[in-house]
Amino acid sequence: MTVLLIAIGGFLLGAVLTSVGTGILSIFGVNVLEQPSLRIVISALALQGLGFGSVAVFYLLTHNKGVDFLMLSMPDFRDLLAIVGGVVSLFVVLVGVYLVQTTFGIQSADHGLVKRGMQSPEILLILVPLSILLVGPGEELLFRGVIQQLLRFRFGAIIGITIASVIFSVAHVGSLSGEGLIPSLVTYFLLSVILGVSYEYSENLIVPSLIHGLFNAAQFLIVYVRATGNLPISVI
Repeated sequence: MTVLLIAIGGFLLGAVLTSVGTGILSIFGVNVLEQPSLRIVISALALQGLGFGSVAVFYLLTHNKGVDFLMLSMPDFRDLLAIVGGVVSLFVVLVGVYLVQTTFGIQSADHGLVKRGMQSPEILLILVPLSILLVGPGEELLFRGVIQQLLRFRFGAIIGITIASVIFSVAHVGSLSGEGLIPSLVTYFLLSVILGVSYEYSENLIVPSLIHGLFNAAQFLIVYVRATGNLPISVI
């Protein structure tokens, strides 16, 4: 029950902060709804940055848990190998799921960011650094650093990773639309399991954070190329 409240709390706080930020900007004459790029930045800052981060830090402080609980340390060579292996593993799973879905005619739901990115490709370039600096670290701090750790200490690593991955996948329901919701959630679950295993293996929260961020950033770049046919010079 505690882990569910933590997850819900992160999303609620993020939603409130997003509304507050949007309201403050509107006072100064900035219409966020008419500026998709700005809306994406505010959402990432408010949700993954401040929302998830604040709830995670609040729990850690109020329960006298610190860096040791999070398993947070400077990455070494072994961690770097884990990061590379984790990113490759995520793409292998993603391609595998795509092949299975294509073979059996299974449809996936549409992701809101990808749909907006195809219409306004500049959004995708903004999401590349945000994925690495905010989205990956923010989501991993909450779902792996706090939720998975709590479950792990109570039920063991396998059950901890499994339940945390279920919560992680369900948490993405709001960003999906159209048919194929269940197949998409299964995909998120499988990807989350890899992130959870990488955290358990490395015993370092920075590892899944970078895997997550780099994986998302690479996907946004791929979608950008699909939308424009060009590779941005800044990332060559």
